Amino acid sequence: MRDVKDVVGVIMRVLNGAEVTQDDILDLEFEADGELIAALNEAYIKLLEFAHDRDRRRDDRELDQSAREALQGALDKIVRLSEPATAASASVRPS
Repeated sequence: MRDVKDVVGVIMRVLNGAEVTQDDILDLEFEADGELIAALNEAYIKLLEFAHDRDRRRDDRELDQSAREALQGALDKIVRLSEPATAASASVRPS
């Protein structure tokens, strides 16, 4: 789950107004299954696009806002898909 948290952490930094480099994103590694891996891959691509378009976003406030909103959507999806796994592991109690 730590690797998922790393991706979430980078997205949260961006949503708080930070910029990230492509190297920051290329350092990320993650594993998951099913829909969660698809959501993580989608977020990874959005992060790469965000970093790549830095100069364009700097000159276009609407483009910057749109890119950050897309990352918010990706984050929401990752959280939604991660919750069942978290809830399932939290509900397992010793007898």
